[in-house]
Amino acid sequence: MKILGIETSSHLFSLCINEDDIVIYEVARNRLQDDSRDAHFFVEAEKLLGYYGLKNIGAIAIDSGPGMFTSLRVGLTFAKGLALSVNIPVITVKSLDVIGTSLEFSYYPVLAVINAYHGEIYVALYRRGERITDYLLTTPEGIKKLVREKTLVIGSGVGLIQEKYGQGTYFIYSRDPFLLPTASKVIACALPRIKKKQFEDIEMLEPYYIKKTDAERNYDKTDASR
Repeated sequence: MKILGIETSSHLFSLCINEDDIVIYEVARNRLQDDSRDAHFFVEAEKLLGYYGLKNIGAIAIDSGPGMFTSLRVGLTFAKGLALSVNIPVITVKSLDVIGTSLEFSYYPVLAVINAYHGEIYVALYRRGERITDYLLTTPEGIKKLVREKTLVIGSGVGLIQEKYGQGTYFIYSRDPFLLPTASKVIACALPRIKKKQFEDIEMLEPYYIKKTDAERNYDKTDASR
């Protein structure tokens, strides 16, 4: 079975085709490299589906967040449209899980960190590929409550943690771009549920935001001032 993987939670979007647990195609682009932004996503998606055929896709795996608000909605809206058009089942995974479970053989616990901007971060802690905390919205100062031992920190928020705590602490920092979410990792994270056919209700697909969007917060401020 061919599985389409979609990753749009960050400035790097990617698309992947996995067949029988083997990645046979993957493309990744930086959506911030020029003004067209999300246009590249649709161009690459059209190429991929034109070659492999939408009717040959047996399932879709997509990152539902947390991450960049607009990008998440673009990806999920696209996946929902495909799924409804030819009745393709969908599995969603969380971006923190995509990051944190990618190092299941790490000797150290893994702290997956995503930059949530405005001085905040999304985090979750993993041990041997298993998540051991909730998905959290916190600050660099707030992770002191989570980390009690030498821990590997990965994800787009690494710089914020390193800036706060510096070198020589019990944090081990990795800025390796290969540890960021990709469509192939989204599929790998979703495969156990795909094999069990634990699919989503397509009509209920929504981004997993954790916090309010900037538009919602601005509306709250405006409403409070009335």
